Amino acid sequence: MTHAMSHAVTTGIAVRGFALLFVTSMVGVAACASDEGASRGSGAGDLSATGSKGGAVRIAEDSFDAGCCQRRDLDLNKDGKPDAYQFSRIIDEQPVVVRKEVDINFDGKIDLVRDLSNQGEFVDERLDNDFDGRIDLVVFFEKGAIVRKEYDTNFDAKVDLWRFFDKGSMLREEADLDYDGRVDYWEYFEGGKLDRVGIDRNGDGNVDEWLNSSES
Repeated sequence: MTHAMSHAVTTGIAVRGFALLFVTSMVGVAACASDEGASRGSGAGDLSATGSKGGAVRIAEDSFDAGCCQRRDLDLNKDGKPDAYQFSRIIDEQPVVVRKEVDINFDGKIDLVRDLSNQGEFVDERLDNDFDGRIDLVVFFEKGAIVRKEYDTNFDAKVDLWRFFDKGSMLREEADLDYDGRVDYWEYFEGGKLDRVGIDRNGDGNVDEWLNSSES
């Protein structure tokens, strides 16, 4: 890899590295909390059909119609207040969970939202990484597999990093490193390894320079 390419990759990673690392760790915590709550779904004292006062506040910027489903409230940390919700609807005479919401840091606000299909497969997963009440990471699924991730790494309510996947491997990454609303940095992968990097140096939205990982 050339010095220029190494510098470009390092710069791109440095801009967003800490945020992405924190996102990854929080998703892991959230997954454990959500799965634990689901497994305790019938536990006495954990659930109520309509919810109770004092529970975690749901994300305001959300178009989901909670009236479509029956809501279950879960108290994961046993403090007497709901910190996770599950929404179910009847499909083919069977209850199917179509949405899960979790307060992963127990601050009284929902931080993780998972939408599921009528077949119980993940459709998308959204995380409020900095706990300000706004979504900063969205993960999209097709047939249960991740196909795209969208990040807001500087927490300005605008997506500035995109990652595209196929069969579990990353194909491409696009980033808006100067946060002007246009992609100016691209990474392409072959066989799970970085193959080339594209850089837009004049801000016109087009690649001005390609750096190849095979260059020496």
